[in-house]
Amino acid sequence: MPAKIKVRCKYADCKFNQDYVCMNTEIELFPDQDCAMYEPVEVVAEEEDPEEDDELQEEEEDWLELEDEEDEDPPYGPGEE
Repeated sequence: MPAKIKVRCKYADCKFNQDYVCMNTEIELFPDQDCAMYEPVEVVAEEEDPEEDDELQEEEEDWLELEDEEDEDPPYGPGEE
């Protein structure tokens, strides 16, 4: 039975990297170029929900209005409460 060899992977974004060990079945290394098997993980952008953005914007506006109300001077003068 052939010995299993673990090759450390220094590419955090490689799709074969699992806990810093290369999980590819075939590994090809070059001293001057490093790993020939490196493939970056494809990042799929999530689609933004326009309704959710509107809700967040409305909520943010409500908070800003509350902050403005708190910043206003009280209706009574100095020394009066």
